[in-house]
Amino acid sequence: MKKIILLILILNINSTFSQNYVANLNLMSSQNYFEGKNLYCKSENPEALKLFNVGIETLYLNSSLNKKYLEKTMSCFFSAYKKDTTFCDALFFTGYTLRLLNDPKALPLYIAADSVFKKSIEFKTNLAAECLRYGNEKTIKIARKKYTEIIKLLPESPEGYYGFALTSPILGDYEKGLENINIAVEKYKIINPKLKDDVIYLQGILLSMNNRHNEALENLEKVYSSYKKDFNFKVYYSLSLLKVSEEKKDDKMKKKALSIYEKIEEKDQIPKEVKDQLVFS
Repeated sequence: MKKIILLILILNINSTFSQNYVANLNLMSSQNYFEGKNLYCKSENPEALKLFNVGIETLYLNSSLNKKYLEKTMSCFFSAYKKDTTFCDALFFTGYTLRLLNDPKALPLYIAADSVFKKSIEFKTNLAAECLRYGNEKTIKIARKKYTEIIKLLPESPEGYYGFALTSPILGDYEKGLENINIAVEKYKIINPKLKDDVIYLQGILLSMNNRHNEALENLEKVYSSYKKDFNFKVYYSLSLLKVSEEKKDDKMKKKALSIYEKIEEKDQIPKEVKDQLVFS
C-alpha cells in the first residue's frame, strides 16, 4: 500500500513557499504566526528575540528560497534557540527552514518543538506533513496521531479530518478514512463551495476502496483531466468502472475500464487485493 499513499501525498506536500507558510490552514492566526507574531514561547532574552526577528525578516525577503540565504536564516533561528532553550518558536522555525532546505534534520526539530508546546496547530501540521514525506509506516502513524490531535484542537477546521483520511490508505482503515474525508468535504464547503481537485480525488479513492464504486466514479470523473496520468487514479478508476460495468452489464464501460487498466505501466505495484478484482475475461 505504500505506493498508493505516497503518490497521493506528493500532490499535497510539494506546495509553494507561500502555501507552506500557512500550512494549508488558511487561518489568519497561522499567517500571523509565520510573520513572527502570536508566538507560543516568546523569549524574554533580548538577544534571542533579535536573532529570531532577523530570521523572520530574511525568510520573507528570500522569496526565491536561495539556499545560501536559507542556511543563514536557519543559523539565526538556531542561534536564537541556543540563547534561550525555552524558545520553542525558534526551535520550530529552525526545523521549518531545514525543511525548506530538504534537510532530514527538520523532522526531529519539529518533534522537539511539538513536545515542548503541545497546542500549536502550526507545529502539528508541519510535523505531520514532514512525516508524510517519509512515507513509511512509523512516520505515517505519527502523522495520524498529529492529525487526530488537530481534530481535537480545531474541530471546525477541515485539515485534521483531511489529514486523517490521507493516512488511511497505508494504515488500512478505509472506512474511517472515508468517514473523515466526508467530514472534511462538508467543512471545506463552508469555506468555499467549490472543492479543490485533491479533496474530490482523495474522496473518490476512498469511496472505491470501500466498494462504493458508483459514487467513486462520480468523483474520479470530475478530476479526470487533473489525474488521468496518476498511478492510483488509473488503478481505482479502472476498478470502479469494471465493477459498475458488471453491475449494469455495460460492455462499453467494461472496455473503457480495460483501456484504463492497460495504461498502468507499474502493474506489479497494484495491491494484490485490488489486482485480484481487475479481471476482464
